[in-house]
Amino acid sequence: MTTDGTKLRALVVYAAVVPVALLLGVLLASPAEFTHWAPITLFLLLLLFPLIMKWHRPLLFASWNMTAVVFFLPGHPRLWLVMAFITLTTALVQRALLRDMRFIYAPTILLPLLYLAFIVYLTAKLTGGFGMAIFGSESIGGHRYIEMFGGIIGCMAMLTARIPPQKAMLYVGLFFLGSLTDIIGNTINFVTPSFYYLFLIFPVDVVSGDSSSGMIRFYGTSVALMGVFWYMLARFGIRETLGGRNLKRLALLVAVAVLTSFGGYRSFFILMALTFVLVFYFEGLFRSRFALPAVGLCVAAAVIVIPLADKLPMSMQRTLSFLPLKISPVARLDADASTEWRIQMWNRVLPDVPRYLWLGKGLLMDSQELDMANMEQSSGRSESSAGARTASDYHNGPLTTIIPFGIWGALGWIWFLAAALRASYLNYMYGEEQLKKINTLLLAYLLARTILFFFVFGNFYSDLGIFTGIVGLNLALNGGIRKPVRVHTVVRPVTLSIPTAFKPAHTAAVGAGKP
Repeated sequence: MTTDGTKLRALVVYAAVVPVALLLGVLLASPAEFTHWAPITLFLLLLLFPLIMKWHRPLLFASWNMTAVVFFLPGHPRLWLVMAFITLTTALVQRALLRDMRFIYAPTILLPLLYLAFIVYLTAKLTGGFGMAIFGSESIGGHRYIEMFGGIIGCMAMLTARIPPQKAMLYVGLFFLGSLTDIIGNTINFVTPSFYYLFLIFPVDVVSGDSSSGMIRFYGTSVALMGVFWYMLARFGIRETLGGRNLKRLALLVAVAVLTSFGGYRSFFILMALTFVLVFYFEGLFRSRFALPAVGLCVAAAVIVIPLADKLPMSMQRTLSFLPLKISPVARLDADASTEWRIQMWNRVLPDVPRYLWLGKGLLMDSQELDMANMEQSSGRSESSAGARTASDYHNGPLTTIIPFGIWGALGWIWFLAAALRASYLNYMYGEEQLKKINTLLLAYLLARTILFFFVFGNFYSDLGIFTGIVGLNLALNGGIRKPVRVHTVVRPVTLSIPTAFKPAHTAAVGAGKP
């Protein structure tokens, strides 16, 4: 009977899976038919429902830094965005059914997030709404609003339950190493067409640069390697990396940093160096026996790099161009041109700050206006930053905050960052000992990101999800915001023994039994 039941269930599974597999095969063979996927989207989600119910939280953390998209949904939304909505919805349903279920209590984080959500919504409504091309609108940019709401909702979804301490490193690995999928987008020129189906899930990341001069920049690969860098610091810390008996961890950490510099992005190198220094400080190593090896390592790197700086690969020279090194004129010119381009754009948009101080510009833009700006830019009839200005992509954190969302958005953003840094510091100070290295990395990484946002490079609408993800992971690991444990001292009455010789006369007489 059991065998017959097993066979029956197998037949049912095959009866459901085989038609879907055939349909998917036909659609994959006919890319033009992808527009007809909407009718089967619901059916695919129903098939995945049991897996989603069981693994939605790990999938949320794993997908947060992935480039994966859900290609069968309209607009091809990012996977982390979909998982944020699914996880929060599932948790709310469970909370309604299970009264004993409790979310992580963190009002100091949720209040600024809710305020930011209100400001974003109000600004969008007052500046043209949520225009999206997939719904036939001539205005575009609505997807950026969706990503901002998704970052807020994702942080709330992470706070629906605490991560068990024994699974802390697993979730940290899922969160940071999910960025390894960025490499897939850079492989378009190295794989055969039979693997092109991968780019339906992991979009192509166009390699920028000029191959004739050797200035090739791999954005996705650099992001992926940075994920490995954060994970190693969270798992081993600097003390354990420098103090280990073997040098494998140190060699791997240095190799990851060196390979990341091949990407040609100065901001990435600054972010990694700043995070490393902050972790070193928060681990209390400046006055320890590890200070000398660290200084020796930096000196050795300088001795190797300085004489050979102009002979390094062009992309690496561009990465190091912010340092006072002798590098190739080609790399110097490329880096200086990028800096001048940003300064030129900032000088053009700074006079607009008073105009949008009380009511921001919003993120909506006219598609025809954007196309016209790009055409004039490519033909040389306008400045090279015209397209970026039209798209509100100012390559500057404060400007991308205050111009689209005014002073109210800027105040909400500062409120959230202050609350996030405070929560991260308290968890670093009073968190469990087994989470010490993780909390140290998360605090240093958040602080380094904040410094980079204000002084090097930032983009409010795209960076919001990065910051909320770091904070959400931190609070989920620690079960909220930790506080110092108060030790209550019990005061007991003390009985003093007075020698008989010092007692009053009548007290001594009573003690002797006399009337």
